[in-house]
Amino acid sequence: MDVKLVDRGQEGELLMSGDLDTRTARDADALFMQLTDRFDNITLNMKDLEYVSSAGLRSIRNLYIKLNQKGGKLTLTNVNENVMEVFEMTGLAGLLNIR
Repeated sequence: MDVKLVDRGQEGELLMSGDLDTRTARDADALFMQLTDRFDNITLNMKDLEYVSSAGLRSIRNLYIKLNQKGGKLTLTNVNENVMEVFEMTGLAGLLNIR
């Protein structure tokens, strides 16, 4: 997985590509937690994200919880059909703000 950060003041946008899986989830967790200290709102732009595993779903859920606890917001954009199917099957599609 590759991630590029776009700093928009109180909001950070992460441009994600590749796979968010067991191999990359630990790094994603560390990055997400650092960013929750810096930004109130975070957008995950998943335009080039090809795959999300259960470990990746946990990372995204943990990010959502952390932002929610501090009154912030997580938004997911450009979610491809395969990744969206995983969100729908796990029930996360109803919880997350997906545009």
